[in-house]
Amino acid sequence: MEFIDQKTHTRWVFRGCGSDKHKFVPSVGRPPATYNALNEERVFRAFQRAAVPFLTTPLVGDWDWLAVAQHHGLPTRLLDWSSNPLVACFFAVSSGDQKDDAVVHGYSISEGEIVDPLKDTNPFEIDRVLFLIPSRSASRIVNQRGLFSVHHEPDKPWMAKGVESFIIPANMRARFRRRLFKLGMDHSHIYPDLPGLCDTLKWRYEAGIGIGTPMIG
Repeated sequence: MEFIDQKTHTRWVFRGCGSDKHKFVPSVGRPPATYNALNEERVFRAFQRAAVPFLTTPLVGDWDWLAVAQHHGLPTRLLDWSSNPLVACFFAVSSGDQKDDAVVHGYSISEGEIVDPLKDTNPFEIDRVLFLIPSRSASRIVNQRGLFSVHHEPDKPWMAKGVESFIIPANMRARFRRRLFKLGMDHSHIYPDLPGLCDTLKWRYEAGIGIGTPMIG
């Protein structure tokens, strides 16, 4: 809470990682694939062509398309962040090897680092790391209060100045997750669908939380 209280300015954003060894490298730039800028855009355009039948609302512009692609697991030049530090903390303690220390990163975005779709029309032609505030095109993005960093060199770690980090020791992961659950932060909140609900109940079953009462809701 002290870490959060020091970052009350509205431009602070947070990223949770299951290991403090993870670097700021987007999925499209990570092994085992060898990064290729042409192939990155080709797979994105293929997604645009094939995804239309699965969309419930139309998307406008490459930026919205990129956010939805990232959200559904396509390798992109985006990294997930949240304006809610508890969301970041949940991702930190619930992902990765439970034997590793987890981490929550905090970063204060300047106004000049925010994507302007009218000026920055092509995501593949930016020349520095920017932050994308997406339209509310998916309920999960809304619930996660999500936004994204966009990396102009996706295969190179972003050496961001001003990032502040909070380490969660491996032996504290379970305690943090229980506390987050009490604060209403669990899979069923992060993922407002049946798989999210089942993930929450599965965790409660395995951790023995609230299973002994018929009022398990």
